[in-house]
Amino acid sequence: MVVVLVLPFVLAHLTRYALRKKAHLLSDRLIPFFTNAQMIFLSLAIMAMFASQGNHLLDNLEIIYILLIPILLFFFINFMLAQVVGRRMKFSYEDTASLSLTIIARNSPVALAITVTAFPDQPLIALALVIGPLIELPVLMIVSKVLILLRKNRVGRV
Repeated sequence: MVVVLVLPFVLAHLTRYALRKKAHLLSDRLIPFFTNAQMIFLSLAIMAMFASQGNHLLDNLEIIYILLIPILLFFFINFMLAQVVGRRMKFSYEDTASLSLTIIARNSPVALAITVTAFPDQPLIALALVIGPLIELPVLMIVSKVLILLRKNRVGRV
């Protein structure tokens, strides 16, 4: 927990403190870099997981089939729930879209890191967590496209 949560948190605050007089560097260079690089780092974590545990996945391919329907249902239900909550709370399109994507994205990189650290001798647990982001990333892309279509329909009706 210290390596996965506390250390990055402390380092982030130390970096912000060290760069407080160079706020333009932080906002103009570092934040955009890490914002854009987040997908790359997540992909590297998933790739490393497959590299280290790929043989377990190939030996247990049924895990993908077992998890596929519940994970897809999770994403669908959460998307619909965010849309309903957004409408009932009279959120703007932007706020509803942000709520939808936040609910769906559910911090899987943190869950993956904590689980792998907590259960290093249980590769199937880690594989189950890796499968989630593998499904999650295409789902997020599809949800983004659906949200754009919903916005066009909303603008077309106004």
